Amino acid sequence: MLRMSHSISVLFAFGLMSAPLVSQANNTVYFLGEVSEQTCTVKINNSTASPIILLPTVSKSQLASSGSTAGDTPFTVTLDNCNSQGTTAGIVFVANDVDGRDLKNIATHSPATNVAIQLLEGATALDFTGNKAQTSMQNIGGGATSANFDMVARYYATGVATAGAVEAQAQFAVTYL
Repeated sequence: MLRMSHSISVLFAFGLMSAPLVSQANNTVYFLGEVSEQTCTVKINNSTASPIILLPTVSKSQLASSGSTAGDTPFTVTLDNCNSQGTTAGIVFVANDVDGRDLKNIATHSPATNVAIQLLEGATALDFTGNKAQTSMQNIGGGATSANFDMVARYYATGVATAGAVEAQAQFAVTYL
């Protein structure tokens, strides 16, 4: 009986401690999607599954002041097997972790500080304000069934950078007009 009483008091104490957390929790789930007449196959650097863009190792001296950039790494997002009768499409990137207009460094083991990852389409930086950024839209048609989006990923200093690991992530999807 003593063991059961002790268990109940621990559960009761835990329940009292966690009750305010439950009542203040953000309990909204968002579902996003799109229905389109057709879809394209998405490839990043010719890979359709779990693409990884490896940026080069750079010196922290290259990121010594806010706004400095280094390690430009080109990659291509290809929309393939699209409807040859015509569509207009673009790429939307969505990120949970944003640092201003760029992707936040989420490295957990010895992370660099004051460093984000900036994505560009050509020479134009994508803006992740609001947690999503979109490329330009391209017309696909006239017999063509694919389109390429020439992108660049690079380090972006948000202050004086320190040495360490840098990691960022974003989900992507195709949007059609």
